[in-house]
Amino acid sequence: MSSLPEHDETGARPDPEALALPRAAALVLWSAAYLRGDIGPDDAAVLSQGSGHRQTTGGGEDLFDWMTGLRRLPLAQVHLVLPVAGRIAGLVGPPEAVASALEAEQAIVVSAAGMADHTLVPLTDALGPDGTRGTLVSWRRIPARGGAPAPVPSSGGARDQFLRSLQRAASGTVELDLVPEEAIGLQALPATWTSVPLPRHVGPAAEHLLTLAARTLLLADQELDTGSALTRGLGEETERREVLRDLRDGAREALTETVGLVIADELG
Repeated sequence: MSSLPEHDETGARPDPEALALPRAAALVLWSAAYLRGDIGPDDAAVLSQGSGHRQTTGGGEDLFDWMTGLRRLPLAQVHLVLPVAGRIAGLVGPPEAVASALEAEQAIVVSAAGMADHTLVPLTDALGPDGTRGTLVSWRRIPARGGAPAPVPSSGGARDQFLRSLQRAASGTVELDLVPEEAIGLQALPATWTSVPLPRHVGPAAEHLLTLAARTLLLADQELDTGSALTRGLGEETERREVLRDLRDGAREALTETVGLVIADELG
């Protein structure tokens, strides 16, 4: 077990502004940069782990070995999945892979020559009472069932729907405590998220969408957890939660779609 080293900027833009992302999203972006030949596996593995709040690594799948193993797969591809109950498109069996991904609300499905090879899921455990000493981060690799097809890429449209949901929320009468234009501090990140620099091939349009979707997803989740009809009328609270759920679901789909487009070199 060892504390994560401070990352350098090898393979990242000069003086990058770190972005809060689900750990699986961060690893997908940096593993794709490695597969592109932009960065070595050692640097990509370190950068992908980011700067989570008091995080420590130990056990589970070694990310350097996992990265180099991707090169040995024929036509390897990495797919980000951000599942929740009732929305599990993109996941592949066995059932333990689906259950693990749902618990973490994120996973990476790796495919080879169009067929699913395995699922990789981040695992986090609190160190000390209530996590006061930090978080232990590891990764679980679960082989796919034989013959399972690779996840189908998004058909598009999620980003536009998400932007429309932001506009509806902004023009509505429900008061929300969401400010996605502001950066989110490490101490406010859940254990399954981290703060990372983006690979240099991520263009301004993609960076903007990633930032907006990730922050909205995180903030909407937090608002849904803290809402209470005791401080608002029941009708107002019900409407507020509907707006937040719309934003959260739209942000999740937009984040997944944008990561997919970035690694497919379809969005600069």
